[in-house]
Amino acid sequence: MINSSDNFIEDVDATSFIDKVIKKSKSVAVIVDFWAPWCEPCKQITPILEQLTGQFNGKVNLVKINIDENQQLAQQLNIQSIPTVMAFYEGQPVNGFAGLKSPEEIKVFFEEVVSVSSVSADLIDNLNKKLESAELFLEKKEVEKAMEIFSELIASELPKKEMSRSMSGLGKCLLEMNKLEELDDFLNQLEEDLKNSNEIKELIEAKNFFSSILEKSEAEAQSSNTLDDFENKLKSSRKFILERNYSDAVDGYLFIIEKNSNWNDGIAKNELLSLFSFLGNNNSVTINGRSRLLNILYK
Repeated sequence: MINSSDNFIEDVDATSFIDKVIKKSKSVAVIVDFWAPWCEPCKQITPILEQLTGQFNGKVNLVKINIDENQQLAQQLNIQSIPTVMAFYEGQPVNGFAGLKSPEEIKVFFEEVVSVSSVSADLIDNLNKKLESAELFLEKKEVEKAMEIFSELIASELPKKEMSRSMSGLGKCLLEMNKLEELDDFLNQLEEDLKNSNEIKELIEAKNFFSSILEKSEAEAQSSNTLDDFENKLKSSRKFILERNYSDAVDGYLFIIEKNSNWNDGIAKNELLSLFSFLGNNNSVTINGRSRLLNILYK
């Protein structure tokens, strides 16, 4: 009987990514190693990944992707540094890390991935429905209902991906309520592996964006009232954000971009994109605003 780890390890490129990672992860967890020939830490981490894949003997597959040869794929997956390791299950990323880790830490990562992949698909589907419900309440500004669901989920045993999403949702509720100090305390209490998740990183970016808008608005309130049209629009958009009137904020930014997208070093476009990131890709304001932005930029 052949028991080689080679049965579970292969090199993949952009053309085979869907089949070898997304579709394959419907039946078994797939760990993806993003590397490059010039990356010294990659040379240290890849053998560890290969060895552990053999030890787990079919419970996970290992896929290796050379980012130099697959730059567009790396950009689409937001790979910002290497080595980066991502785990996929049920067609979705469920765990990951960047940078060099010890063999012990990587083994724990493998164990977490196997644990997630052993959770029933029905349970994951139920969790996602609850999360989507809470996120919809948050988008509708029914913050108390959203907080109740997020808190209930956090109190239960969750896979890492769903726990990160729940924690991020609860943090966004605090942000929506202008409880910035409580949000800082909340973030400081999170474990490092949660802080490094994409969901919590996005929450931190949202907090920083909101804090920046608040600081700029306070400074503008003390400045001279003799502002030109663009400055007034910018000031109004920031004020609308603080009032949670995001649609009108988008209107103000787009007014500036349509007239002169490069005004003030492109500040309107930069803040608008930060607002989209803050709201999230599935928010109706983001979807509509991005469509209008593309029409302006490429008409």
